[in-house]
Amino acid sequence: MKTLLSVCILLAFIKSTAQTQLNSTSIQKSKQVCETDLVWADAKSPMLPGAKIAIVEGNPKTEGHFTIRVKFPPYYKIPAHIHPVDERTTVLKGAISIGFGDVLDTLNAKTVTEGCFYLNPAGVHHYAFTSGEETEIQISTNGPWGLELIEK
Repeated sequence: MKTLLSVCILLAFIKSTAQTQLNSTSIQKSKQVCETDLVWADAKSPMLPGAKIAIVEGNPKTEGHFTIRVKFPPYYKIPAHIHPVDERTTVLKGAISIGFGDVLDTLNAKTVTEGCFYLNPAGVHHYAFTSGEETEIQISTNGPWGLELIEK
């Protein structure tokens, strides 16, 4: 009976220690980012001039999860392109129109508005454009990330 009691106490101690370590690790990895914390930079090629990007977490160029925000000016166009991984996007401000195919076609696109989410699977040819207001999106997916233009 003493052996059984000792084993139960030991298991309870191990569980308690493991939970404390797990909670400590989780706290150390927690992160809070507000709009005022973001550092915006001009988007690089192949994006066209005018877009701005801010990294929220992670690194889009390496393996692993990342989150970025992208601001587009009014009437911005992203020609047909693909990504090497799924594009998981939430519209934070404004609206963006998304269409599928090898050529940007403003008549055959669906407009995704503020608060909405969209997913474009890896390798799917698609394009995007904004209307008369600034638009901000948040992409949260796994890297490495990239954008390869189909339409030039």
